[in-house]
Amino acid sequence: MNTFMQTFFESGGIACNASLLKQEKGVVLFGGFVESFHHILKNMDFKTDSTERSIFLLSPLHFNPFNFTQFVYEVGSEEAVIALLAYGLSTFGGKNLQDFSKTFDVGYFASECNFSEEELEEIVQIYEKFGLIFLVGEDLVRHKNVKNIARILALLSVELKNLKVVFLESKIEKTFIKNSEITPLNSLESYDGLVVYVRENIKKGSILEVSKQFCMVSKMQDGAKVKIKLESNQEVVAQMQCNVEIKGMVGILWTPVSILQEDFCYQLVSLSKAA
Repeated sequence: MNTFMQTFFESGGIACNASLLKQEKGVVLFGGFVESFHHILKNMDFKTDSTERSIFLLSPLHFNPFNFTQFVYEVGSEEAVIALLAYGLSTFGGKNLQDFSKTFDVGYFASECNFSEEELEEIVQIYEKFGLIFLVGEDLVRHKNVKNIARILALLSVELKNLKVVFLESKIEKTFIKNSEITPLNSLESYDGLVVYVRENIKKGSILEVSKQFCMVSKMQDGAKVKIKLESNQEVVAQMQCNVEIKGMVGILWTPVSILQEDFCYQLVSLSKAA
C-alpha cells in the first residue's frame, strides 16, 4: 500500500468499493489520467456521454476527450484544490471540517491555483442535490504534499455522510489509526514554462503529445524528434505530435518504461532538437 493510501487510512479515512456505488450520485475525478477514470466509470456502468454534467474532471492537464465538465487548475496545486473543496463543502460537515476551513486564506489559494468560486459552487450544488463520489487516481502518490492531501481527503470522508471516496487501486488494506494533524497550507510552487505529464506507454518509442500553443512556444514543429530534459535531470528523446484535443502548456510524454521513480508525474521540461 502506497504512502497516500496508508496516510488516508491512518487518519481515519473511509473508502468504498466502486461496485457498491450508485449512478445517481455526482462524481469528482481527481489526481489521475482521464482515460483511466473513463475506463472505471464504464465498468461501473456510469453515463459518460457529453450530456452528463455531474461528472467533474479536476486536472491541470487540459485533455478531456470524453467531454466531462473539466476545471483546469495549476500544476502542483492539488493540496490547495482539495483544501478549497473542503472549504466549499464545510457547511455540510461537522466541527472538525468547519474548523479546518478557517485555517487558510481561501481567496489567495483560489487565485493562485486557478480554481474559481464559481467552479467550486458547481460541485457543491451537485453534492447538495445528489451527493458525491470522489474517485482518486494514482498521480498523488509522488506529490510532495502527499500526506497532507491524504489527511484532508480522510477528513472529508469522515465528516461528509454523502461523500464516498473510491481509489482506482483495487487492493485496500486496513491499518491502525494514528494521531495525524493536517499541517498548515504553504504558498504554492510555480510551474511556469513547458510542463509534461509523464505516462508509461507499452508501445515502442517515446511520444510527446502537445497542443498547437505548446508547439509555438517551444519553437518545435509537429513530427520533429526532440530531446526532452526533465527537472529530475533525466533526458528522453521523443517524437513530437500535435494533438488538437490537448490545450494549454501541459503536454503528455509517453515513454515505454517508467522514468519517474520517486518524482512527481508533472515535470517542468526544456526542449531541444535531437541530433
